Amino acid sequence: IQRTGLASVILQMAALDLGDIESFPFLDPPDSRSIRDGLALLEEVGALRTGEGDTRRRLTNLGKSMARIPLDIRLARMILEADRNLCLREVEVIAAALSIQDPRERPLEKEEQADQKHARFVDDNSDFLSWLHLWDYLRTERRARTSSQFRRLCRDEYFSYRRIREWQDIHAQLRDISDELGLHQNRKPADPDAIHRSLLSGLLSHIGRKDPESYEYRGARAARFYISPGSTLFKRSPEWVMAGELVETSRLWAHSVAGIPPEW
Repeated sequence: IQRTGLASVILQMAALDLGDIESFPFLDPPDSRSIRDGLALLEEVGALRTGEGDTRRRLTNLGKSMARIPLDIRLARMILEADRNLCLREVEVIAAALSIQDPRERPLEKEEQADQKHARFVDDNSDFLSWLHLWDYLRTERRARTSSQFRRLCRDEYFSYRRIREWQDIHAQLRDISDELGLHQNRKPADPDAIHRSLLSGLLSHIGRKDPESYEYRGARAARFYISPGSTLFKRSPEWVMAGELVETSRLWAHSVAGIPPEW
């Protein structure tokens, strides 16, 4: 509780009617800034709202559904939006991918070979769509091979077999939860715009606009970030982007990036 994002904790507390997190008798109370950030995220994705003339935050119907999805708040929001946009099948794959460590490996001294193998699945305009290309390939190969043959394929093409299994397991769990919630799997391939609009519903504070004088992007709450060198958009630098994740190391880097029209 002290070291992770509190949005999921706050959402579950609201769903269980445990009262405000500020007054809950934790043995080790979380930092007040973490509480504010968690509440801000829940309001951003529409899980909580404050009623007119009432300072209490109340759980919305959307928030109740999100509380039943055991994912990061942002990813849960994407799943529900995807149902509305008729692209649930694709967004479940992407949400599961964003839940795990990247299964693509780049061993030292073999980085060039690994990059050549992985380049087959790159989408020029969206790292999110690259996940779909990779998923379709791995699913086809898994069905055509024995377990040991598939393990060998992963090793030869620089994929982590363990992470791919984790990706598949999370995806299967998401399918089950979607069925329990009464969400609908689309049978026809989804429009890429519908996929990206669904993802955007959970990434509103991960939007950035390119600084015309540099490669830096200006984001929400005065954040400044750069597109990760591993992204297909690293050299393309679209004016507006959304990022699946912002990670701070030497700089604040945006991972899993796609360009978006500002009118969205």
